[in-house]
Amino acid sequence: MAISTYSELKTAVTEWMDRSDISGTAEDLVTLAEAKLNRKLDAVEVTAPWTGTASSRNVDVSSLDIIEPMFVYIADTVGGDETEIELKAPASFPFDDTNGEPGYVSLDGDNLVFDRPLDVAYSIRFRYRGRFALSDATPTNDLLTYHPDVYLAACIMWGGVYINDAGKVQGFKSLLDEFIDEAQSHIAQRKRGILSPTPILAALIGNRSRGYTES
Repeated sequence: MAISTYSELKTAVTEWMDRSDISGTAEDLVTLAEAKLNRKLDAVEVTAPWTGTASSRNVDVSSLDIIEPMFVYIADTVGGDETEIELKAPASFPFDDTNGEPGYVSLDGDNLVFDRPLDVAYSIRFRYRGRFALSDATPTNDLLTYHPDVYLAACIMWGGVYINDAGKVQGFKSLLDEFIDEAQSHIAQRKRGILSPTPILAALIGNRSRGYTES
């Protein structure tokens, strides 16, 4: 069973808990798990797909939990050839009132602001560093991609609290502590430019992490 998206994670939590009454609680368990992960791990890298609006220079990204913007790419169509738009500080570039393909963009408050109104409703891919906050709008992040075991263990630990199962809480807390240590080591290696395989326990999850090549 793959565990690479928010939806798949919630399904896996329900199946691992083996309780018919837990499905509606899976979203809360993910939220609680992410609260702990935000305290224990550095900010995660996230790619959010978005769609611009023709004749508008602004894209509202207020639903994202952004710490630092990284890259913005646009394409005429979903899946089309992408163009990277230079990301600059707010108000550091001139504005043009003519609709067209933008050349610059900034993150200004809760909006991506382009240097000109868009001539078409571009497909936008926004990559940023942010807090752990999976949702339907941002269904995955680098931690879930490389370390689904961390996410699952954190969720099941809270699931044990929910059903008052001390054994499940303690067992998955021990696994979570181990997995977090491994994830921290892997994240540090990636920051040094060394991409190593994720150390997940296939016997526990039955899922092999997939490679990730996006900028």
